[in-house]
Amino acid sequence: MNNWWKYGLFFIAGTIAGAVAVKKSEELRSICTAALGGLLDLKEKAMETAESLKETVEDLIAETEAKRKKEVSK
Repeated sequence: MNNWWKYGLFFIAGTIAGAVAVKKSEELRSICTAALGGLLDLKEKAMETAESLKETVEDLIAETEAKRKKEVSK
């Protein structure tokens, strides 16, 4: 099979898939909305965890710097 036939079949399959998606768009839309909502929740939790980790690291750095200054001043 030459490339033109192969690409033609891919185009036809894509067109059919698009037509089916349009027919099922309401159902697909609700599924995508639920999935995106879950991803947004996951993103928020990840951001909260990253912020907490950042604060912990900043505290550790500040404590280490204070300890070093105290040791140097002795």
